[in-house]
Amino acid sequence: MLVRRRKTKKIVEWMLDRPARVIIASFLVIMFIGTILLMLPFATNSGKSIGFFDSLFTTVSATYVTGLVVRDTATTFNGFGRTVLLLLIQVGGLGLVTIYSFAVSMFRRKVTVRTRVLAQENTGSFSYSELKGLLKTIISMTFGFEFIGFVLFATQFVPEYGYGSGLFKALFSSVSAFCNAGFDLMGDTASGPYSSFTAYNGNVVVMLTATFLIFSGGLGFHVWKDLIDYTVQKIRTIMKHDKKERTNIHMKFHTRLAFFMTIALLASGTLLILVLEWSNTDGLTLGNLPISEKLNASLFQSMSLRTAGMNSIDLLAMRDCTKVVCVILMFIGAGAGSTGGGIKVQAFALLISTVKNDLMGKNEVIIHNHRVNRSTIQRALTIFTLGLSLMLILTCVLSFTERRLIASGQFTFLDVVFESASAFGTVGLSSAATPSFSFWGQLAIIPVMFLGRVGPLTFAMGLVAKERKSFQSIYPEAKIHLG
Repeated sequence: MLVRRRKTKKIVEWMLDRPARVIIASFLVIMFIGTILLMLPFATNSGKSIGFFDSLFTTVSATYVTGLVVRDTATTFNGFGRTVLLLLIQVGGLGLVTIYSFAVSMFRRKVTVRTRVLAQENTGSFSYSELKGLLKTIISMTFGFEFIGFVLFATQFVPEYGYGSGLFKALFSSVSAFCNAGFDLMGDTASGPYSSFTAYNGNVVVMLTATFLIFSGGLGFHVWKDLIDYTVQKIRTIMKHDKKERTNIHMKFHTRLAFFMTIALLASGTLLILVLEWSNTDGLTLGNLPISEKLNASLFQSMSLRTAGMNSIDLLAMRDCTKVVCVILMFIGAGAGSTGGGIKVQAFALLISTVKNDLMGKNEVIIHNHRVNRSTIQRALTIFTLGLSLMLILTCVLSFTERRLIASGQFTFLDVVFESASAFGTVGLSSAATPSFSFWGQLAIIPVMFLGRVGPLTFAMGLVAKERKSFQSIYPEAKIHLG
């Protein structure tokens, strides 16, 4: 008994030793609680337990705001089960450490240095000084955007499904869209199980509301805080009629980069999907929709591919070239410090700029007259390498476990790549129907969803046994031929 207690104590001390490990542990705790609750018989419509594995898969997908499912949410879970999923999505989108840190600061308790470090690591804050304001922004913006989405969705869902069902569908859809979770409750409607928003391409309010929520959640809380501060300062200078001070107010470089890249990826994704799928008439695709609905569906799908996981067209029927575009967008993901996953748009922008500057013969990476620190570039390269490796490993595993389904023509190898990118980017879209995967295939997806949400770099740093040394060793220069 003493030996077991000592081992348990050592494990706990090891988990609490670093911020990255505590963040990982917090997600594991949520996952454990959610799995137990969804396993309960009174969480389902049938009154029967869905079993440990299906409960685990669903909990991981909800907690890590992915959206891949092995059972249709609406037809499987009752009010209790749906409420559990809603809470898992909300907590998973914000992060348990963020919620805890905000609660501590709100009740005016003494915030220890350790708590600040944890919150800073979890939110990606640059400094302690901006942390408290950022935490308040995260909480207020989250519930503010979700309330706006709830009201807009309710105007469409209540007349169609009644007050009880309509209001809950509106709330669930709003939280799921803002947290980029990809879960929906449209399976018990006329459109059928696993239908998502395929019946709403003609409903401008539903489609634009969902797009707006996904965009807001995926942009990043740092960006929103800076945009608010920038707007407030501009308004103050306008009221003071101080033109000189107004010209000295600028948005942070991080904000401009994130906003520009998000808009650029959204626009390019919309255009490519629209062009590539315009004449595709296989199944419920763009070719069978009116022009106005084509525009709605292309915009929505381009935004949703940035880790939201909702679809309004048949993904399996898409052309291969479109699926390749989807894989790239899912791998890039949302903004840093957001509710989304992927390698993040900032890391992608750094990689593109690094290549561009190298081709131009520059020794340093310059973006819009700003020099990027070498350590930041190395971090972006590490995130890209780990993310790509994780996606390729899952692709290889799935191509082996699902080889019979691929051979039978139920889906192709590209659909497996699509599934892998969706799992890593915590997107939740599937062109191969996740429920049709084998037990081993679904099991392989679970850790990738976990690593995609926590972040492969955060996870790797949490496992590192030694801290970085403060001094630098001097080594001989290595000359290596490239190309």
